[in-house]
Amino acid sequence: MRWRAATLLCLTTVMSCRDPVAPNDALDAGPSVDRSAREDLAPVDISPVDRGDPDVALDAGPSLDRGAANDLGADAGPSLDQGVDVPTLDTPVDRGQSIDQPTPLDMPMAGDSGNDVPAVDVQPVDVPPRDNGPLADVGPAGYAGVGEGMSPDAIPERRVRCNNDPARAPTVTPGAADRYVLRGRVVTPTGVLSPGEVLVTNGLLSCVAASCAARTGYAGATVIETQGIIHPGLINAHDHPQYDWMPPWPPPRRFTNSGQWQSVAEYRSFTQPLRDNEGMYTCEMVKWGELRALVAGTTTLQGAPNRICVTRTLVRNIEYGNDFGGVDTHRPNTLGIATVNATDAMGLRADMDTGALTAYLLHLSEGIDETSRREFDLMVQRNLLAPAMVVIHGTAFRAAEFMAYGAARAKLIWSPRSNIILYGRTTDAAAARDAGINIALATDWTPSGGPNLQGELRYARNLSRAVFNNRFTARELVEMTTARAAEVIDRPQIGALVEGRYADLVVIPDTGCDAYDAIIDVPTSDIRLVMIGGRPRYGEAALFDALPEAARARCEAVTFCGAAKRICVAEAATTDLLNQTLVDIETNLRRFSTPYPLVPLCP
Repeated sequence: MRWRAATLLCLTTVMSCRDPVAPNDALDAGPSVDRSAREDLAPVDISPVDRGDPDVALDAGPSLDRGAANDLGADAGPSLDQGVDVPTLDTPVDRGQSIDQPTPLDMPMAGDSGNDVPAVDVQPVDVPPRDNGPLADVGPAGYAGVGEGMSPDAIPERRVRCNNDPARAPTVTPGAADRYVLRGRVVTPTGVLSPGEVLVTNGLLSCVAASCAARTGYAGATVIETQGIIHPGLINAHDHPQYDWMPPWPPPRRFTNSGQWQSVAEYRSFTQPLRDNEGMYTCEMVKWGELRALVAGTTTLQGAPNRICVTRTLVRNIEYGNDFGGVDTHRPNTLGIATVNATDAMGLRADMDTGALTAYLLHLSEGIDETSRREFDLMVQRNLLAPAMVVIHGTAFRAAEFMAYGAARAKLIWSPRSNIILYGRTTDAAAARDAGINIALATDWTPSGGPNLQGELRYARNLSRAVFNNRFTARELVEMTTARAAEVIDRPQIGALVEGRYADLVVIPDTGCDAYDAIIDVPTSDIRLVMIGGRPRYGEAALFDALPEAARARCEAVTFCGAAKRICVAEAATTDLLNQTLVDIETNLRRFSTPYPLVPLCP
């Protein structure tokens, strides 16, 4: 989200919090299912309350001068010649001496996985209802955003089947440990191949077709009969994974701009454990967030801090060129436009014009009031309205802002559930599409956003039905986390099952449903396989245990919602905490908190 306050915290610990494909009309196989009856939206009772001073100073923790952030005409803030990132640490993290830390948990084994690694049984949790008394009215009708009265509650996970065929388990014919043929229904940019094949060689998609039998590398490859639907790996275009070990935060009221909720005592108290323990346990915090993404089919994530111990492992990080063939033309700014003075802006625009900066990810206009909207004016004043601009949120945009933004071919990242929870309204995504703006869908973070991209997709689909008159089809929403997201963040190597792109993919059970509705509806615990760069990283235990031994080295046993899984966390390298296992990560987090489960809900 956000994060003027959060980013300051990260900077104080020598890190940085980081925060057009046209719709295709090709038909998918299998009938679509009408889920409207089971997803009716219950409006919430929104009662007015005094909002207080929106610019009140922080009550605890590191001081943050909001004067510059709210005086939008001023030149203020640190130089952004190098963006807001702090240089990568080239040495292992110094954990210091632990004091009075409890004995690590005794982790039980979950059967003999063949890898001699203890299993973690991650049980679901019931998230407390957001019953904190009346939430604030979101303001008069003139305020920006849409969706007032939408319930902020998560859409439950349910298994949906659209035919009577029995579920079939995947089978594996072992072969080479670095070459794979996956068979199933294959989702491509031009439609769904049913049946289809995907050939993976050298970490790339070397064939996507009805049959790849004639291609080099096919013979002798490990063959996986997925009995499922093969999708491109999901892209979470905006998150704060350092916070994703934390549970949902029940805000005391609703707000009209981001400075308000960052200032309230309830939020400061909620995030105090993070501030007390970051530095020593930052790597575990972020790794937990990346693993929460991985088990839900996300293979690329935005927002991880630039630390060796948490980047270049687990999932791809949007901002880091080493994850994308050395291309490093991305820069995040979580502090906001008020930190960009005129001189900095000139340098940023010059980099945009030369192509040295192709994606400037900026928190902007997160809120629904005039204070939030004026951030757009300052962006224009700074001459940063350009195709490389990627605004995170833009909730305060109205028709004029959307039209100007679309004319500049700039991009937008939308986190509807977080917006509704904090502000009672969300970005008018339909108006954005009408203005020709390319949109990516993102979770924002666990304290107020979706638990994962499936949860955010289900919430966005409900919004489409309740607020946008079914404007966004399941296909378009899914593409906001795949092909469209890749365009928004300018990472053309991912986002679609196309020959030559990275072999990042997710396999889900085939329930006979429309392929796009199926990835939205699939319970997290039912994810069958996640592959990144041609390497299996997570999936069903039976499938993993049948892979060549070299392909599952160091993978761990884990149980989600009663389903036996395998997850590959530790690297062979012993430096920079790269050899941490899931057991290690969870044990360290439990020294000061109970982490939000990797799979928080069960169907």
